[in-house]
Amino acid sequence: MLTDYHLHLSPDGPQARHEVASTWRDAGGLLSPGWIGRYVARGAARAVGEIAITEHVHRFVEARDWLDNPWWRAESELELDAYCDALVAAREEAGLPVLLGIEMDWLSHRRDDIAALLADRPFDIVLGSVHWLGDLAVDHPDYPAWDRLAANEVWSAYLAQLRAAAASGLFDVLAHPDLPKVFGHRMSDSLEGDLTDTVEVIAESGVAIECSSAGLRKRIRELYPDPDLLGRFRRAGVPVTLSSDAHAPEDVARDYPTAVAALRGAGYETITRFRARVPSQEPIA
Repeated sequence: MLTDYHLHLSPDGPQARHEVASTWRDAGGLLSPGWIGRYVARGAARAVGEIAITEHVHRFVEARDWLDNPWWRAESELELDAYCDALVAAREEAGLPVLLGIEMDWLSHRRDDIAALLADRPFDIVLGSVHWLGDLAVDHPDYPAWDRLAANEVWSAYLAQLRAAAASGLFDVLAHPDLPKVFGHRMSDSLEGDLTDTVEVIAESGVAIECSSAGLRKRIRELYPDPDLLGRFRRAGVPVTLSSDAHAPEDVARDYPTAVAALRGAGYETITRFRARVPSQEPIA
């Protein structure tokens, strides 16, 4: 069985969403079984048997004030409980093979808020992502950390936050674990010790990492994580999920042959499935 455990129901940015809003309106609405079903159908066409919708936490009004950033606040449009109800209904009432998930930014100063938002909601899977280093973004072109910090400083700070996210116990999966390479800034060999420590902390935490095909659609043209780092995670005993980070139905499970080949090349024989945040292992199809 193949899965896609990192999916978003619309593109980033109010203008981008406005330009394509008619596509989900025609299907019944952004949170409708009709629109979610298009993700399911594209996944099925690519041999995916189960998907997880994992909307960004910054899309929800409950997190609007978590970061003092105009883009973050402008993104906050959805009600979290309405989203949860819609995904549960898509599975329980419409019969779609879909999990309720969320992509949660790791913001160290919001640890208690993160825990409170996750508590008592029926999530199946929680992704942890490091997109922000204070008020500087790792992968947002309008607020780039790279304009203020040297590449090694960005990578060092990112790895420290990734370790903190893993150790927090708040997440099931760490998304795109080598994200800072997205604009072509490679980590230097001088940070090898930091990277080794990061792999060890992640392994000790029990959190999974994702093998994401999204990087193949970026300028870097490379999986997250790259095959060498994926192999290091495998040797350390870190479980893995499979994902595309699609923001539209057509990208569900895109470039999966490359991702599956990388998983097998790294020595993975299973991928991790979740239900009610409980992991299990499934042989790679």
